[in-house]
Amino acid sequence: MKRVDEFDLIDGIVDALGEAATGPGVVVGPGDDAAVLALPQGHELVVSTDTLVAGRHYPERSQPDAIGYRSVAVATSDLAAMGATPAWVVVALTAPRLDERWARGFAGGVREAAEDFGLAVVGGNLARGAQSVTVTAHGHLPSGSAIPRTGAQPGDIVHVTGKLGGAGLALADADRLRECSLADLVEHDPEHRFWKPTPRLAVGAELRGIASACLDLSDGLTSDLEHLCRASNVSCEVDLPRLPTFSGCDPRTAACAGDDYELAFTAAPRHARALRQLTAQCDVAITPIGTVRAATPNDKYRVCWVQDGVRMHLRRGFTHFF
Repeated sequence: MKRVDEFDLIDGIVDALGEAATGPGVVVGPGDDAAVLALPQGHELVVSTDTLVAGRHYPERSQPDAIGYRSVAVATSDLAAMGATPAWVVVALTAPRLDERWARGFAGGVREAAEDFGLAVVGGNLARGAQSVTVTAHGHLPSGSAIPRTGAQPGDIVHVTGKLGGAGLALADADRLRECSLADLVEHDPEHRFWKPTPRLAVGAELRGIASACLDLSDGLTSDLEHLCRASNVSCEVDLPRLPTFSGCDPRTAACAGDDYELAFTAAPRHARALRQLTAQCDVAITPIGTVRAATPNDKYRVCWVQDGVRMHLRRGFTHFF
C-alpha cells in the first residue's frame, strides 16, 4: 500500500474530480477554506446532509468507486424529494488509512455521480477514524415552491415512483455487493440498484405545484410513509398488492426494504392526468397505491396496509439506533 501525505492526497482527489469541481454558481471551489457559491436570483437554497458508515450503510471493504457514487446519490435524493435543482456537494471522508489508489477510486465514483446529477463538488474534508462518508448536498428552487412533508390532505392519493425492493435483494448477498465496482454493475440488477440509486430529480422538479407532500424512500416505505403521515397529521390506507416491485421481490418484502431512493408523494385526485403525462415525460413509472385519510385519536399506526380487504401488519423498515 502506497501511503502519501494528506495534502498530496487532497491534491490527487481534486485532480481526479476534474471538471466536476467546477460548475454554475461556483465562485470559489475546492482547495480554499470554504466554498463561495452564488444562487440564481429569486431562488431559495435547499441543503441536506447524509452520513454513510461502513458496516452499517454498506458492507465493509467495499470498492471505493462504488462507495463514492452511492454516497453522492443518497444525499442528492433528498433534493429530489424537495423538488430542488441539484447544484453543489461537499464530501467528507473519514478512514483509518488511505492510499492514493483507493482515494482516486473513491474520487472517481464521486465524479461520476456528480456528472450524472449535474453537481459540482465544491469542497470536503479528510479525517482519520472508522470509515464513513458524509455528503452535504445543495440545490435551489424558486422561492416558495419547495415540497415539504407537511402538506398531505385527506382525499389525496398516495403515489410511488419506480419499483421497490431491488436494493433490499442486493443486501442479501453482502459478499457479492462488496466485490462490485462501478464497472461491474449491470443495469436492472439488484447490485446496480444498491450502488447506483437514481435520485428522481426530474420528477421531483415537475412535482412542484402538484404534490402536496413528498419524501424519498431511504428507510423503507413502511417507515417513511409513517414519517410523512405524522408530519402532515393524517393517516393513509395502502393497497399492498398495488406496490410496484422489483423482479423477484414480493410486495410485503418490498414495502419494508430500504435504500430504494424512490419518491413517495401525495397529490389531489385532480392531478391524475398531469401525473400520467409526467410518467411519459420523465420515463419513470408513477403508481397510485393508496389514499390519505383524516387522522383519529385512536390511530396507533398512521399507515393501514390492506390486502384483499384484510388489514395487514408489516414490520418497520430500517432504523438507525435499534
